[in-house]
Amino acid sequence: MRTAILLTFLAACGEKKPAEPAADLTTNPAANFQAGLNVLNSPDKKTGKVDYTTAYNYFNASANLQGGAKAHFNAGWTAEKLDDLPGAEKHYAEAFKLDPTYQPAMFSYARVLGDQGKGAQAVDVYKGYVEKNPKDYEVRNDYIGALVKAKLHEAAQAEAEEILRHDPKNAGVYRNLSAMYYDQGNYGMSALCAEKALQLNPGDIGTYNNLGVTMLQQGNEAAAIDKFKTALKLQSNNFEANMNMGWVAVNSGDYKLADASFTAALTQDSRNLDARMGLAIAKRGLADYKASGELYDEIIAGDKDNKAAFNNAAVLNEYYTKDFVKATKYLQAYIDAHPNQIAPTDEIFAHMERIRQLQVEEEERKRQEAERKRLEEERKRRNEETLKEIATITAAAQAKLTANTACIDPYMAEELAIVFEQAQQIVDAEEADMAPDIKTLLDGYIPQLDEAVAAMCTGAPPPAPEGTPPADGETPAEGTPPVEGTPPAEGTPPADAAPTGTPPADGTPTDAPEAPPVEAPPGQP
Repeated sequence: MRTAILLTFLAACGEKKPAEPAADLTTNPAANFQAGLNVLNSPDKKTGKVDYTTAYNYFNASANLQGGAKAHFNAGWTAEKLDDLPGAEKHYAEAFKLDPTYQPAMFSYARVLGDQGKGAQAVDVYKGYVEKNPKDYEVRNDYIGALVKAKLHEAAQAEAEEILRHDPKNAGVYRNLSAMYYDQGNYGMSALCAEKALQLNPGDIGTYNNLGVTMLQQGNEAAAIDKFKTALKLQSNNFEANMNMGWVAVNSGDYKLADASFTAALTQDSRNLDARMGLAIAKRGLADYKASGELYDEIIAGDKDNKAAFNNAAVLNEYYTKDFVKATKYLQAYIDAHPNQIAPTDEIFAHMERIRQLQVEEEERKRQEAERKRLEEERKRRNEETLKEIATITAAAQAKLTANTACIDPYMAEELAIVFEQAQQIVDAEEADMAPDIKTLLDGYIPQLDEAVAAMCTGAPPPAPEGTPPADGETPAEGTPPVEGTPPAEGTPPADAAPTGTPPADGTPTDAPEAPPVEAPPGQP
């Protein structure tokens, strides 16, 4: 997380309107000066961009033609816009040298020195002026800020105490003390001094920024965000507040807010590399990989020493676009740009090896994914073929069941009908994924149907159950002769029986009653 306290300094162009340019720019400093102003005041109508390079060339020409302190100042200002801090330092130094009373040049010169880590030189720029103007508390406050940046904390504290003895309600002093304690890692005192500064000046945007950053260090992100929001409420395009809000949003994964914050910051400093880096990360988080890559390329083009930009560009292609060749090229480009400067143990080589390993893993993952896809397509094809087979089998089974329902056990017939109906529903719904299960079910029930038909439904129809009346539903009429083998009616002799009283063929007496005697006719003896 970027938590450096960001302080705002005054930067301004000359106060008087330059003269109209003359025709000969090769000899006329005023003409070049005015031409530079014209370029700054004529941004592109479509893009809104300012051609700072052309403007710088005009101001630089004016300065070289003895155009004075303001020509150098404007040349320094446009050099800053072009991210040329050494060039800006040179011009601001010359402007301050030509006119030691020109405060904008002094402020800008000291600020650029501080931005380049030349805090001690920045202190010297202010020191001479402060000694001559001890009651200029505004400049003395800037002097304290320079002492803090140079880590001359004891001198900064002494200067702050000296001012407070004469001006105890000086909010700027407390803001600088807050920055000093922050630099020392004493975040509690830093927050207290910031709160005191806001009591004295509730509209101090810089102090809200500083307090927010301090609260981040204390782990109170919600309170920090509230301070940044307050700063933006007071000035929506404040560079430092938008930068701080942007980095907080990146760390919390709110890439939409980060995008808006860094975009707003770039409206104030379109060439700021830190803002571009933040915006590139936000774009990556929003899956706008093309825009993210273009921003990294712009940063790299402007700063070949920006190792973070090379690394981030590699990460973009390594993890997000999966272009491992391109990722490796970014790291190799950084190595090539720094011959004989990178140790073999540098992390960049481990990063390249990690990319190579990820490429191998990604290729294997793609191979497995292709195989999985092939198997899935094969499974779908088999299921669709099985579904067509089920349609044919089900239609035949239903027809066979319908034709033989009368001769099959009714409970079995009902069960078979339910199974075949389920199979038909799957066919009608084209549920190919269920085809294997239904096919297995049918394979179990179709043989049962075949066996039942074979056992119960072949040959003549079965006899009617015992006691069933004739087809016409009538009972036999009373006195109907019995069928063959029925015992004879009482007193009726059997058809094949011998006459009563006739002796058996073997002469054996029978149990029949003795026949009555036959009487002789009358008159015979």
